[in-house]
Amino acid sequence: MALFKIGLTPQPAVVPARSAVDASTSENTIKPQFWFDPATALVSQNFGVRTLGQLANILVALLTPAAVVAFVMGMWRVCADLGWAGAFLISAGFFSHWQVWIALSIGLKMLSSSLLSWGLRIAKFSEEN
Repeated sequence: MALFKIGLTPQPAVVPARSAVDASTSENTIKPQFWFDPATALVSQNFGVRTLGQLANILVALLTPAAVVAFVMGMWRVCADLGWAGAFLISAGFFSHWQVWIALSIGLKMLSSSLLSWGLRIAKFSEEN
C-alpha cells in the first residue's frame, strides 16, 4: 500500500520542457511523492497490534497439533508398509504416501514456528511504540 502526498514545489518559470506533457509555465508544479510503509505498520493501523499478536498465537496453537497429527499419520503409513500396523486409513491417492504426510508435518511445523517468531516481533514492536 502506498501513501500519496501531493505538494507544491517551486520551479523557475523559464525551465525548458522535456516533452509536451511536462510543459509548464506556472510558478508551481504538482509532484506526487510516494512513501511505502512496512506492511506491519499498515496492518497494525487497521487491526491493532494486540489483535495481530493474539491471532498469531491462536494459529500457532492450532498448527502445532495439526503437525503432530500429520506426523502420526506418516508414521502409521510407514508402519503399515513394513507390516507392523494394520491397514492405513487411505489406501489410494495422493495422501496414501508416507512422504506426503511427513512433508506436511514439517511444513506445518515450520509455518507454526515462523508465526510464533512473527508474533514475538509484533509484540516487541508494540512495546517499543
